[in-house]
Amino acid sequence: MATVIGKGVQLYYEVHGSETAPAMIFTHGAGWDHRQWEPQVDVFSRNFRVIVWDVRYHGQSVAADGPIDAETFSRDLILLLDHLAIEKAILVGCSMGGHISLRTAALYPERVQALVLMGTPVTSAFNWFNRLQIPFRQRSMQKFVMEVVDMSLQFFSFFFYGLTMRISSMQSLAKMHAKALSMYNPSLQDYFYGVTSVHSKERWMQIFNAVSRMEALAELTKVQCSTLVIEGDGEWMMRRQHRYICECIPGTVHKVINHAGHATNLDNPVEVNQYLAEFIAAVLIDDKADPCRCWCEPLELHAAKA
Repeated sequence: MATVIGKGVQLYYEVHGSETAPAMIFTHGAGWDHRQWEPQVDVFSRNFRVIVWDVRYHGQSVAADGPIDAETFSRDLILLLDHLAIEKAILVGCSMGGHISLRTAALYPERVQALVLMGTPVTSAFNWFNRLQIPFRQRSMQKFVMEVVDMSLQFFSFFFYGLTMRISSMQSLAKMHAKALSMYNPSLQDYFYGVTSVHSKERWMQIFNAVSRMEALAELTKVQCSTLVIEGDGEWMMRRQHRYICECIPGTVHKVINHAGHATNLDNPVEVNQYLAEFIAAVLIDDKADPCRCWCEPLELHAAKA
């Protein structure tokens, strides 16, 4: 069991692959744990130093009680980088883990070689005026209607989930959570139920409140590294957020994954791995580093296991 101890926190992590290879750090979504990235560890550890970890209050990481915010999560990620003597890493994150990676890239640009985001929230501050003024200025009725529909769906989703969270037991919430996240891949239902049901109701509400307050809107333009946004074709909740990332970070690559939702890397790991491998190869070549080896064989082996 590998851990790093910081101020009021003990973070669990695993390292796979050669210590001399380029580093990739994968950060999981809210309520989940490092096991989310098993389909990626299997493939990328052959050519990279792959690190997966449990964010504080998740999995095998422990922390003192106290307020949770995005800045604390980013400091934890830098603590892990420092502990492993990693000067610069490729950050990959999904959902909450995507926001942590994004914010880290903005606040510590010298530590991030490239950024890969899936199902990533940027802000909860998109009010009706802020979101509708862009299509209004562009005089685009299509974008205007899309924004209204998108905001309505998000509002009702968060409102009813917040209400359900307060009146339901943790077991009921875990079942609902698992069913929603395994819609595209039913075999994931046991994982999502197990990883969610271990949280206490109080802790789950604390995590949800922290995630719903995550803000990186003002920091987006500070991101200096190559960025890839991977989006499931069924990922409606973060679609607007992803568009905003692509608009604000120059040169962002945007890929849509077939038959995938919010847990994109688990819903369709073969396609995610393919796009991720191609993106990283281009980043390494641009940085005048040794390009990674051919990915055909690992991807075929992974597909055969799926």
